[in-house]
Amino acid sequence: MKKPDLNITPFVDIMLVLLAILMVSVTISTYQEKTVDLPKGSETNPAIKKATINIIIKKDGTVIVNKEKIPISNFLEDFNLKYGNFNKNALVYIAADKDIKYGLFMRVYAAVVKTGFREIGLLTR
Repeated sequence: MKKPDLNITPFVDIMLVLLAILMVSVTISTYQEKTVDLPKGSETNPAIKKATINIIIKKDGTVIVNKEKIPISNFLEDFNLKYGNFNKNALVYIAADKDIKYGLFMRVYAAVVKTGFREIGLLTR
């Protein structure tokens, strides 16, 4: 007598289709936009922004620090005198014209570093 064969292929096909339907329906129900009514938070003072120093080096060699022109001839002394007592964690941004001489930029950058500022950013376009 011949033993009957058990063919599970149709069963696997049905289970895979059901699994796919389940995966799609769970994804849709999970990611549907839901409105949430959030409670009102307490009113606090906004976070204090760090102070910044903006330095602009123009093409003609003019150096402007926070809208004040400082001559390059004694930039280190003047910068140190005016900003030496400033918070050393302040952000210093240097924006220089692309056609200035490298030595001029390094003079300004070195003065900022010697004054003790640690966070220096170079602005680009």
